[in-house]
Amino acid sequence: MSFYKLFWCYPILLLGVFSANANQKVNVVIDQVKQQQLAPTVTLTGSLKAQRHANLSVLTDGVVTQIHRETGDQIEQGAPLLALDSALVKAQLQANKATLARAQVAVDDALRRYTEARSLSEQNLFAQTELADREATLKSAEATLLEEQANQYYQQQLLNRHQLIAPFSGVIAQRMVDVGEWVTRGQSVFELVNNKQLWLDLYMPQEHFNAIDINNSVNVYLASQPEKIFNATVITKVPVINTSNRSFLVRLALESTTDLQVGLSANADIALKATTKESVVIDRDALLRHPDGGFSVFIIRDGIAYRQSVTLGTRINSKIEITQGLQAGQWVVTQGNELLQDKQVVNVVSQIGIK
Repeated sequence: MSFYKLFWCYPILLLGVFSANANQKVNVVIDQVKQQQLAPTVTLTGSLKAQRHANLSVLTDGVVTQIHRETGDQIEQGAPLLALDSALVKAQLQANKATLARAQVAVDDALRRYTEARSLSEQNLFAQTELADREATLKSAEATLLEEQANQYYQQQLLNRHQLIAPFSGVIAQRMVDVGEWVTRGQSVFELVNNKQLWLDLYMPQEHFNAIDINNSVNVYLASQPEKIFNATVITKVPVINTSNRSFLVRLALESTTDLQVGLSANADIALKATTKESVVIDRDALLRHPDGGFSVFIIRDGIAYRQSVTLGTRINSKIEITQGLQAGQWVVTQGNELLQDKQVVNVVSQIGIK
């Protein structure tokens, strides 16, 4: 059944039928108009995304010499993914190690000579000027040692940058380079995704910003598994309105991500805070839409159907708020109203309350 039942007037073709049946009872189902606080639910659509999802790049330029992982591989944090040609860096590192060793020897020798001179100086057997010279030589050697240690650390870090290491555990979604290619800093070489924590980012109309609470539970439905309900929690609502579409970001965290993949389309039913005032509400099946865009319902009094024009308010799932035209306690026709005429006698076969 469509959202609103259409009431079309065919004065020529149906006049005779309506006239003949105007005094005949029509079986109808009616529903009582209730007054209640509205607790609207907004349904939004988005795509699943991973909390950890990165396009990995190397930290230095070079030629790819080894690829350790392939698309689809499950990897742990710290696993090597790719290696660049590092022959020159390794050679320079060896040279730095030799220079560092010589600097350490120079420090040891200068320390020995200074220690001997200081011992003789305490016995007044060594000139103070010579002692000061040996102390200066020791400090110079120590400074040179620190410099060589820094150079070695620099070369070691440079060598490490020729290896790409996984920053977190996950699955390789894509490999973008091959052995022999020249890569540069910032160039994406692997796409790494961790499916253990999935988010659903949605964009909510700005008028609902204060009607959503953090930590609210939300039902999520996937297009690929429409019969299954996934539980999620509102973890973030960003208090910055997107000026292009007047919406703000709401982020949900799914509680179970088993057998879910990044990029799947999903719908979320987000319950908003109930309104403070009570509203007149009817089932949407009671509503008839006219060709001119107006709306009406049939109300039942003493077994007779009377057409009543109404003004609509908020639409909440299968319920419609009526701002003008109805009062709580009245009965409206929800089934059998398509061909009813004003003031036609009806036979009520069932009475239901608002669900």
